[in-house]
Amino acid sequence: MFRSYDPVYLEKAQNTLGNMLDFAVYSLHRNASEFFDLFIASGAASLFEEGDIRILAGISGAELAFEVMDRSGLAYERVRPRFTTQTSKEMICGKVLALTQWQNACPFAALISVVSVAEIISDCDKRQNEIRRQLAEAWPPVMDSDSPEAKKKRDRESVQIISESINKKMSSAVSETHLKTIRQRNGLSQSKLAEISGVPVRTIQQYEQRQKSINKAQSEYLINLARALNCPPESLLEFNQ
Repeated sequence: MFRSYDPVYLEKAQNTLGNMLDFAVYSLHRNASEFFDLFIASGAASLFEEGDIRILAGISGAELAFEVMDRSGLAYERVRPRFTTQTSKEMICGKVLALTQWQNACPFAALISVVSVAEIISDCDKRQNEIRRQLAEAWPPVMDSDSPEAKKKRDRESVQIISESINKKMSSAVSETHLKTIRQRNGLSQSKLAEISGVPVRTIQQYEQRQKSINKAQSEYLINLARALNCPPESLLEFNQ
């Protein structure tokens, strides 16, 4: 498996994506799931996936959020980031997404077709409660505290546990093509996608059934499908072919 950037950048990449989601929700007042869709549709996610060092480690999470807004052509107030000692669920979600994407070397669009941003965020409380219970049941019992060190430990373990659960879902799920999962996520039938994209419906069926490799598709077909599905063309490629 080829990963697009060195693990030395992984922690910074996790912090950047976590801070981006936190800033988008609490400073720009955007819905986390909708903003992550913008992150993908704007092309910023592709740069992240490709290991663009400026995106991974050269700018802050707030600056990445601004870039997503600029690329999406949306108006916003350039507010200052909030500073807090609390780690939000959105920040943990961003770290989980960065870690899991790096581990699987897959597009973010394919990743969130398996588990949504909203599902990851809702999982945070459950996972942290599990960690607290494990600490209490250890012998000798570990007293749970709200010290910065204890919070960091819970946050790190939450990220790892949630990422591991997503990896299990990805490995146990029926292997659908990225084209099919992204098409279904957009609520489109094969015939409707064919109508919007201009790609023959039979060709779409062959790509989804792996009778033809989408990796060898005509560039015009790939671009038209990606435009119709509001995703980067590379999100439709199959990395195991």
